Amino acid sequence: MTIPNILDEDHIDAAAKLLGAYYNDLFASEMPRTGSRFDSWAGGGDAAGVANRVVADDLVAVSFLSVKIPARAAVGILETHAPEISKNLKHLPYNVDLADLTPDEFDKYLGTGSPGMCLWHVLRATTTGRWGIGETKASKIMARKRPQLIPIYDSIVGPLMGLPKNSVGQWKKWHTALTDGTGLTYRLQEIRRLSGISDPISDIRVMDIVLWMYGKETAAS
Repeated sequence: MTIPNILDEDHIDAAAKLLGAYYNDLFASEMPRTGSRFDSWAGGGDAAGVANRVVADDLVAVSFLSVKIPARAAVGILETHAPEISKNLKHLPYNVDLADLTPDEFDKYLGTGSPGMCLWHVLRATTTGRWGIGETKASKIMARKRPQLIPIYDSIVGPLMGLPKNSVGQWKKWHTALTDGTGLTYRLQEIRRLSGISDPISDIRVMDIVLWMYGKETAAS
């Protein structure tokens, strides 16, 4: 599949500059952008003891990415539907990269009827009555819990990956891009190294940030 030029071999330095800027640029308050704390806040969403539970710190971390979790949804996620959420998280590996999944493993974890898809529907309350968690918010909660496995979807990154209207098929598109033999995973790791950032973020988080920064920059030009 075709991916944006910013992720090709000729633009590694430019991509690394975008990633570094995301973490290092300071604003009027002399603080970096809040999104730079999303992965590391409170030790990370996949830390020991919380990897299989969505906790309040996860919802705080999600707010760093400019979204708000409605109160009713927060209660449902943290209390009412917590057992179902934990059940699905327990069946989603927290130490496996999306790029390392075989096609069979992708179907097992992220395909139709999988723990990943079941968790998606619980977070979005598709069968219990909507509570204000759309595709972007759900993807950010899932990415917080499984940063190596689940990419974030939003209106900036989505169109760049050929998803202009919604997130349907996003996991498959990203998996294909990472496993089609073009060396994307290597480039993402090189981008992270050249950026000089100290945070040990996942390859797909590198990809998300670079695409988001590139999309914002392109829209502004």
